[in-house]
Amino acid sequence: MALLKTLLVVNSGSSSLKVSLFNLEQRRILDAHLKDIGSKKAALTITSSKGTKESTPEKADLRFVLDTISPESGEIVAIGHRFVHGGDRFQSTTKITPKVIAELKKLVDLAPLHNEACLNGIEECREYFGNKVEQFAVFDTAFFSDIPAYASQYAIPQEITAKYHIKRYGFHGISHAYLWHTYQEHVLDVTESSRVVTLHLGNGCSMAAIRGGKALDTSMGFTPAEGLVMATRAGDIDSAILEYLCIHDDKSPSEVLHTLNFKSGLLGVSNESSSMETLLKQYDKKPACRLAVDMFVYRAVKYLGGYIAVLGGVDALLFSGGIGENAAIIRQRIVDGVQWLGIKIDVQMNTQVKGLTPGTIQRIHVPNSKAGVFVVATDENMFIANEIQAALHL
Repeated sequence: MALLKTLLVVNSGSSSLKVSLFNLEQRRILDAHLKDIGSKKAALTITSSKGTKESTPEKADLRFVLDTISPESGEIVAIGHRFVHGGDRFQSTTKITPKVIAELKKLVDLAPLHNEACLNGIEECREYFGNKVEQFAVFDTAFFSDIPAYASQYAIPQEITAKYHIKRYGFHGISHAYLWHTYQEHVLDVTESSRVVTLHLGNGCSMAAIRGGKALDTSMGFTPAEGLVMATRAGDIDSAILEYLCIHDDKSPSEVLHTLNFKSGLLGVSNESSSMETLLKQYDKKPACRLAVDMFVYRAVKYLGGYIAVLGGVDALLFSGGIGENAAIIRQRIVDGVQWLGIKIDVQMNTQVKGLTPGTIQRIHVPNSKAGVFVVATDENMFIANEIQAALHL
């Protein structure tokens, strides 16, 4: 009996690993999530049609995951890896070769935590499967590679821009692309002129202005540090503050950046937690928690208004990510910030939406709203599977 042909997707992070198996009809076979890599709390959760199974790994790495899912793997015909930063060189899904790996290594400095983990995942798969299974890299930055120069360039000397390839690359592109495609697939009357703002709100947060499937702007920049208030990232900040802190707080640039990336955002403002769920519970009790939530909402509304202006109007808002999919009050408050445009949420429908199955889209606007409002449970691994299947012409 012939083995089932499958696609393997590897989504490597600095402290977690998400692996999915799909058949060639894009049916999900299983998801494996390895959490807290490098700690004593490391745990592997596998979800399939047989249910959910949890285990403690003998060794918290990709090889352990591959060994564990081996009975369900069938004949893996290709492997797709999420790669966070493709720089200027990689603007579409790319087959991995020794030459490509050499180029990818040059990009590690642009996203050291994520890109290095992705490279390790590629190497571990090569060691596990040998060279008999083709591997592909799908880039988070690819979706934003065509953003107009006036939106992607910084107003700094052009010789610096050219020498160091400094521009606004954008991130979460796989998720933003998936949100657009899901909207296009499930909503009637979507055209090449349809205007959508996507809001990927989780630990990392970003927004994008999209017309007809093409991104016109996005909130993250040269690195994922720019833009919205996030769990532990400050987002937009006056660049002069970095020098000021280096001088007056006797810190190195790296120390200041560490604070801005890992000790700021919701965590830094609240001095309580990076979890939106926790802060909402403390909203009426602790002023610092209230301030953190209010800053998060304000920055999102500020960007949303800007992107509606960029698009010349808006046909739909798409919420996703851990906060976007599960925090009804945050969705409500952000939409309330642009209610003057005639956009309105159905309060009851909005409240009921939480914990959607990946790939699900749920309408939450009232019938006479001037623009649609939807919650989309993003599915980056499904998008990656589609990309590698298209690359193989299967």
